[in-house]
Amino acid sequence: MKTSLIILFQFLIFFTQAQVKISGTVVTKPQNPVAGVNMFLQGTYDGTTSDSLGRFEFRTDATGEQTLIASCIGFETQAIPLKLSSNISNLKIVLVEEINELNEVTINAGTFEASDKKKSVILKPLDIALTASANGDIFGAFGTLPGSHKVGEEGRLFVRGGESYETKTFMDGMLINTPYFSKMPDLPTRGRFSPLLFNGSVFSTGGYSAEFGQALSSIVALNTVALEPEDKSGISLMTVGVQGSHAKRWENTSLSLTGEYLHTGLSNRIIKQNIEWVNDPVIVGSTLMFRHKTSETGMIKTFGSFSYDASTLLHNNFQQSVLQEISLGNKNVYVNTTFNEMLNDDWMLQTGVALNSDWEIIKPGNDELFTTRKSGQLKFSLTNTFVKNLTTKTGAEYMFYDYLQDILMENDFQLAFSNHQYAAFAESELKATRHLALKAGVRAEHHSLLNKTSAVPRLSAAVKTGKYSQFSAAYGMFFQNPADDYLKFSTELSPEKSSHSILTWQFRKDTRTLRVEAYYKNYSDLVKFEDEFSMEPGNYSNTGSGFSRGIDVFWRNQKEFGKSDYWISYSWTDSKRDYRDFPEKVAPHYVSEHNFSVVYKRFLLPVNSFVSASYSFASGRPYFNPNNPEFMADRTKTYNDLSLGLTRVFYLFNTQTVAHLVLNNVLGFNNVFGYNYSASPDQNGIFQAQPVIPAQKRMAIFLISFQL
Repeated sequence: MKTSLIILFQFLIFFTQAQVKISGTVVTKPQNPVAGVNMFLQGTYDGTTSDSLGRFEFRTDATGEQTLIASCIGFETQAIPLKLSSNISNLKIVLVEEINELNEVTINAGTFEASDKKKSVILKPLDIALTASANGDIFGAFGTLPGSHKVGEEGRLFVRGGESYETKTFMDGMLINTPYFSKMPDLPTRGRFSPLLFNGSVFSTGGYSAEFGQALSSIVALNTVALEPEDKSGISLMTVGVQGSHAKRWENTSLSLTGEYLHTGLSNRIIKQNIEWVNDPVIVGSTLMFRHKTSETGMIKTFGSFSYDASTLLHNNFQQSVLQEISLGNKNVYVNTTFNEMLNDDWMLQTGVALNSDWEIIKPGNDELFTTRKSGQLKFSLTNTFVKNLTTKTGAEYMFYDYLQDILMENDFQLAFSNHQYAAFAESELKATRHLALKAGVRAEHHSLLNKTSAVPRLSAAVKTGKYSQFSAAYGMFFQNPADDYLKFSTELSPEKSSHSILTWQFRKDTRTLRVEAYYKNYSDLVKFEDEFSMEPGNYSNTGSGFSRGIDVFWRNQKEFGKSDYWISYSWTDSKRDYRDFPEKVAPHYVSEHNFSVVYKRFLLPVNSFVSASYSFASGRPYFNPNNPEFMADRTKTYNDLSLGLTRVFYLFNTQTVAHLVLNNVLGFNNVFGYNYSASPDQNGIFQAQPVIPAQKRMAIFLISFQL
């Protein structure tokens, strides 16, 4: 994808300098002091940690009504309202043990969650924003977690041997059909949304809830923030453009708007490019978030986004031996509205509606492809907790999807299909004892396009193996309609299927988390064809199959406020498929057997700065070499990347300011993602090759943000 999207990093942090002193102690109900409690003012980085006697003290120049947050693993997070006009001393904060965190088992097989409550907490929104190699992209940050593959020319999530389209993205429970920007050939894309729009992001690598369908391999579930805490405005200046935001808070309502204009002309000339841009990438985008609290337990959320991007480059079509001009234009609109309400002590209602429209025009040479994707979703669910230790969730949804592609070539023609999907699900979780939890669910779907009805089970269980450890298991069956590129040619296909079997052991004590997970995935009814671009429906069938098995390891030591924080992840994957036009079952091109990542962050309190570093390694990926009679037997060189980040928080002209710098691939590794081969051999009978490499060898990102 175009370079501009790599620097689309929406980042705004609020920081204040010390003047008012806040001090006190943190204890439990029996008056025992609690050490290592994170104490900070919400929306700032003013804070400290409690000492061995539970005492804390820090200074801030924040004034007026503020909220003091007290957070510690194993206890419920406390929010204490303060009115800052002078020093506050002798505060006494009583923490309550959070039973689900330490004493009760929690089902979490296959799930990495970025919220603040569950035992499987791994990342927070700020973690995503400050992961140097992610460049502010949610999917880039999840790419440092186990289970994901490094596919540098794509930018999308490839999980545990699955194609990128097998990972689905949801926002507040509603499906996003186009979560990524459009992409140019051999250039990566990125996600459309900033991580700072969300207060939690779940990355489930398998065995996920029956609530979610049409995802063969994994899901990403994004949960947007609630009411804005206060009125605020900000502006970010970058070498490639400008971004502005404004938020307004009323008593029970908030409204926030952002807008941006990006143009990479200057950046493309400063940083040497491996591609030739005819028209530099341009992006115009905006988001709207409306929140209204209808009652003590009710909330209406509306999210809307619009983006437009365009670019033109000269593409070396090595297969056809021509230098081809390719232009790309894309408009995307996504809107959803959700309503959640506790009907009484035992019933919770969740409803939502979402609309997504995407228009893409791509012009390779004199040809033109105009693709329109329109989708909508209605969904409701009821959660019941009437029976002690038993939670049951039931729901239903309706979705429509319209696809239209106009192809203007020597002979103009049109490809189109429409699908209406009806689904229902039910799932119950029973905490049989404090050491044993069970969950069972079922999901049923009917598709008008394929005229198919399917019902599949989802099962999981967890048992505590020690005070700080637990063992989890999950099994489920999943199905997904074939990709658009297949359905537009043939509507006689059936859904593709997979089954997930997962075993997880997790140890968590204080700031340390160790997670080891083994899995096996079996694929069936995958799409096969003889000719990739044939318009004959009989060319396509559901005779493909495959498997994926592996082991994921994750270690994190998240120390207290102002200290270092790092995680290490490793994945071993053995995956093979017989699908598409493969003559036999082999590892597909996006699978690397070994993936390894280290992410390190530290906040330097004396100088109000973050430093961060990310290192990623992936073993060579298979590719098809027509000079080798053995299919997909060649491997690319190993992938390596070291990225560094520095964030400085300070005052400039009495304005809260953040300066952010990221350097990618600082050691200049010559990464190769694969090879394109000529369509015919040369005079010596050899098919010549051209490597697929990054758009630039190194990259620097700089922005400065102001809170107005």
